[in-house]
Amino acid sequence: MKRIFIFGLGLLFVLGGCSSAQKSAPQNTSARPLALAVGPDKTQRKIFKQQGKQIRRLVKQYQKASAQEKVAIKEQLSQIISQATDQSMAWAMQRVSAEKENLAQWERKLQERQAHLDEIKARRVDEILSGEAQHRFKLAKKRWKKEIRDLKKSMK
Repeated sequence: MKRIFIFGLGLLFVLGGCSSAQKSAPQNTSARPLALAVGPDKTQRKIFKQQGKQIRRLVKQYQKASAQEKVAIKEQLSQIISQATDQSMAWAMQRVSAEKENLAQWERKLQERQAHLDEIKARRVDEILSGEAQHRFKLAKKRWKKEIRDLKKSMK
């Protein structure tokens, strides 16, 4: 039962993106800002990690410091936290704008598919009966696995 569900789900993704306009003019999916959808890039993660180390170091110093030194350490800590918060907010704003762009692209694709809905339904029946749908599902499954491996590598 689980295999049937997964196969059906795969058919929706594989065949759902096959409108006549898409076959004639394939869209470039590599232009989508995948790094923003996943998380900060390597340099941003490195900066965030360094800031975290600085914060932990200053907290330890603050706990051991005298009253006069605590004022200076607190000022340093507030500057670092302010900078880190600004960078985090900037990254979040970039991510939101990228997701808005992605949503607009999805809406355009859906409108295009709705315009050719009868044709898509007929083609799906033909592809399922010919076995082409199962072949496409296998190819898509390989692609998904590769994407997951690549994402895991990029997260390291």
